[in-house]
Amino acid sequence: MRRLITTTALALALALAGCGSDFKSAPMEEGAASVAADVAYAPQMAQASGGEAARMEAPPASPPPPPAPGDAAGPVVGAAPMLAYIYGVSLEVPARNVRPIMSTHEQACRSAGPRVCQVVNSSVNASGDDSVFGQITLRAEPRWLETFRSGMEGQAKDAGGRIREQNVSSEDLTRQIVDVTARLNAQKTLRNRLQEILRSRPGRLADLLETERELARVQGEIDSAESQLAMMRERVAMSVLQLDYASRPSAVTGGAFEPVTDALTEFFSIVMEGFGLIIRLVAVAIPVAIVVVPLGWLLLRWRRGRRAKKVAAET
Repeated sequence: MRRLITTTALALALALAGCGSDFKSAPMEEGAASVAADVAYAPQMAQASGGEAARMEAPPASPPPPPAPGDAAGPVVGAAPMLAYIYGVSLEVPARNVRPIMSTHEQACRSAGPRVCQVVNSSVNASGDDSVFGQITLRAEPRWLETFRSGMEGQAKDAGGRIREQNVSSEDLTRQIVDVTARLNAQKTLRNRLQEILRSRPGRLADLLETERELARVQGEIDSAESQLAMMRERVAMSVLQLDYASRPSAVTGGAFEPVTDALTEFFSIVMEGFGLIIRLVAVAIPVAIVVVPLGWLLLRWRRGRRAKKVAAET
């Protein structure tokens, strides 16, 4: 089409030049200028016409495909909330059964495997034989934890106790996960650009070192964001169960007789301490008697002799 327009413009110019004697000078110059303008503008018109024809003939662009479900862009708007659940159960059983039932629960968790259940903490505190307290913290898969919690009431009854209290709380981590994912994707894009700069744009050594330092900083932020994201997803995937054990109080406990048993146990020690005190007093009195008694006797004898001399002198 471009060739056709150019050929037509040249033929028209030649025809006008050949018929120049039939026209006056001024109209002739005006027509030549017009033709020259047409010839100069012809390629642009051809290019515009070709572009317009190409746009008219080209099929309409297809819309971009929707993102895949597992795309790295993170959770989509309207997705189910990501909640981290924390359960609490308080059991009250006889003191002699606190340790056995705790051992049963720990063994059940360890038998399920570390991917299903993990024992985070376990502790026992005893104050005498009738006062025992225990605590276990489990992190487990929600389905296994639901089955485990459903059987705890029967286990408490078999141990002669009961479930005293149950509670559940949750924390919504959806917004935090979305924010960290978006920040992580932005940092990864920046990292890719910095790596491309290092590969394709060699420059001064100072510029390269500055780019490498920035790349190291970005990589550190990426590692930190990935760690936070993994930890939050782990909290969503694994729920926490807090188990508290307490011994059941009894009307008469062994602790009521502790003063009597303590006194009987200390009876002989108290008697021996009394004998020891007497022996100490005798041990202190012997040197006193050896020194003080003779001195006292001599002093008394000297006073009697002096009194006798005085009486004799008077008579």
